[in-house]
Amino acid sequence: MEKNHINSYSLLLVLAFCGLSFINSQSKGGQNILLGAYYFDGWSLSSSHITPILTKSFSEREPKWGWVTSNQNIIDKQIIEASNAGLAFFSFCWYTSKENQKNPLNNALELYHKSKYNKRLKFCLLIANHEGSYVTPKNWEASTDQWISEFVTKQYLKVDKKPLIIFFSIDNLINMFGSPDAVKAAFDSFRLKAANSGLGGISIAVCVTSKGTTLKLSEQCGFDLVTGYNHHGFGFSGQNQQVSLDSMQNSEYKMWNNLSNWSRLPYIPVSTLNWDPRPWANARNGYKDAHYYVGYSQKSVYKSVSQLVYWLKNNPKNTTKEKIGLLYAWNENGEGAYLTPSKNGENMLMGVKKALKSPIAPQPKL
Repeated sequence: MEKNHINSYSLLLVLAFCGLSFINSQSKGGQNILLGAYYFDGWSLSSSHITPILTKSFSEREPKWGWVTSNQNIIDKQIIEASNAGLAFFSFCWYTSKENQKNPLNNALELYHKSKYNKRLKFCLLIANHEGSYVTPKNWEASTDQWISEFVTKQYLKVDKKPLIIFFSIDNLINMFGSPDAVKAAFDSFRLKAANSGLGGISIAVCVTSKGTTLKLSEQCGFDLVTGYNHHGFGFSGQNQQVSLDSMQNSEYKMWNNLSNWSRLPYIPVSTLNWDPRPWANARNGYKDAHYYVGYSQKSVYKSVSQLVYWLKNNPKNTTKEKIGLLYAWNENGEGAYLTPSKNGENMLMGVKKALKSPIAPQPKL
């Protein structure tokens, strides 16, 4: 009896220790982080984004399914790949449409809804309100109707129990509506419409890059949060066209700290995995001679995502309680920031998976 009692007691101690070890291992990783990636749907048969330079000179960026990924079968496979790597959601770039027409750049979102695997991955909208897709007072009501129809779906990502929507450009909103006060009034009507649809509110975020006037304007316009799409310009310095990706990672980590100090609004950090848009160079954009980063790999992704996990865990007062982070990007293959598994190169998702399981602490240079 006594021996059995001692063995039982010892077993309980062992189980308790194992349980503590499991808890500690969980706390060291990124399992409680909601990590998502921006999804750009520019990869269809008729897409002008699949340029000859991209296919001939940057073949390592080609997804294992081929360049054309905007179809149901491959959307299904991408959802599986993303969720298996630990991603929690896609943030789909959303584009305005002409009256009674659908914008083909929103096809992936529709295919996501049709996918039998969509319960594995949440989603939200990034409103791409830039040239060619401006959000204006004229299309505001029609646009907000479409956004709310997305908000009420079960898989929509929420912040503070409210659907998260992100706007790409604060400047374009102000230019289109006329003033920060006019933007705020539009948001007020948007929130009222959402309430009338049975929603408890909306979490409205905007992409920012610096303290300056942008952060002040984000508060004046009535945004609830700030975030970013990418911060590629922060790591460029000197005259060399090629810049080590370490420079981007170091500068971006410091920028996260600064942004959270400059604004009273919660910050959703975004990690710029890479920037090299040479495949899309033309006479107008100057990408042929612009700066770009070198060193993109599984190892660099591991470092970038580790930094994001570390920052989120150590800055709970400056971010959302859900600890949401974003990656630029799932499939900005033309700009060199991609996680889609490669046909001819590395599978960058391995870096994501490793970082979420066992992240390394950042060592930013002063």
